[in-house]
Amino acid sequence: MTPMRDTLSPLRDARFRLLWAGQSLSAVGDSITAVALALAIVTTTGSATDLGLVLAAQSIATVTLMLPGGVWADRLPRRRVMVAADLVRGLAHAAMGVELVTGTVDIAHLAILAALSGAGSAFFLPATTGLVPATVAPEHLSRANALMAIAQRGSILLGPGIATALALTVGAGWALLLDALTFAASAVLLGRLRLAPIPPTPHEPFLRQLAEGWTQMRRHRWYWTNLVGHSMWNLSRCVLITIGPVLAVTTLGGELAWGTIVQGGTIGALAGALLTLRVRPKRPLVVANLVLALGALPLVLLAAGMSAPMVAVAYGLMTGGLALMAPMWETLVQEHIPAEAISRVSAYDWLLSLGLMPLGMALAGPLATAVGTAPTLYGAAALLAASCLGVLLLPDIRRLGHRSADAVPEAVPSHPAT
Repeated sequence: MTPMRDTLSPLRDARFRLLWAGQSLSAVGDSITAVALALAIVTTTGSATDLGLVLAAQSIATVTLMLPGGVWADRLPRRRVMVAADLVRGLAHAAMGVELVTGTVDIAHLAILAALSGAGSAFFLPATTGLVPATVAPEHLSRANALMAIAQRGSILLGPGIATALALTVGAGWALLLDALTFAASAVLLGRLRLAPIPPTPHEPFLRQLAEGWTQMRRHRWYWTNLVGHSMWNLSRCVLITIGPVLAVTTLGGELAWGTIVQGGTIGALAGALLTLRVRPKRPLVVANLVLALGALPLVLLAAGMSAPMVAVAYGLMTGGLALMAPMWETLVQEHIPAEAISRVSAYDWLLSLGLMPLGMALAGPLATAVGTAPTLYGAAALLAASCLGVLLLPDIRRLGHRSADAVPEAVPSHPAT
């Protein structure tokens, strides 16, 4: 266990404080939008398919542009890439908010704006993986990732409550407008971040850089096999976030029921992130996959018709497992993948992990209509559990541990492309 006095050490660096504060604000906005948009569409159209189409549009844009985003995040200063992405996402969410506030809800418009937001995320996410090591010393990297998880999970503790309160009072559109402001604030903070420049290096052709990222990923069997498991996990989660709101609103007590379930998820996520701050397991991938398997619980309980509070507890275990896994995974990637290629490799990570989500979001509603809600939820739970536990059969997964701090590449803390 890490002594508590050492857990906040990365925040002593002003660079990391700026990054941490910006991501905290952005996380609040993201959690507000996730709940507000779901409630707005479900209460307006009553259709899980409509919600799935909007979410799928966002995911398709993210998945399609993820690889270019990773290459450009390795080519350009990562801080600038993230600022531009925040501004694009803020404008998209502001436009969605205005449309909802004026009462002219058009699913096609919302899908287009969601796709624009997803495009921004495609450039933002790969840049983030490479930026964190550039703001802290190597020996603080694990704790920095844990603090980032707390920023993301802890800040969104407020989001579902804010979104539900606004949706029930002034309307979900105002929640999206608030989200747009958090993106603007994040962009301002990232804009103040200053990192040491390095001499420019000639750029290789785009396709060659893309191929180098693929080669780096394929070199590590522990890496790409886990990505297959992550892909199945996210595919299963699509069933929950698409069917879940409709089932909660129609059978478990209305909008408040879904808000309660999501709020349970945020509490669990914060608990998982806080635990990560204190724990550094010797076999992180074993622990990570075991806790990810907890994601099957809310799917099973929802299918069985359990009450909203019970589903909320199960959802808390699901998100807690994800929060516990994420910093372990980020640290392993940053320790074992070369700094000059980390954004491209991270882009493949996001692409493979999220690649099936658009399909899952688009088909979850129709599948539930065709075969029934309960069989769809049970099937997703089985797929999730099998994918997480199955990778533990591989020796690479069971044996991999953290490198010592002095084994982290020296170029990481002052990497040029930040």
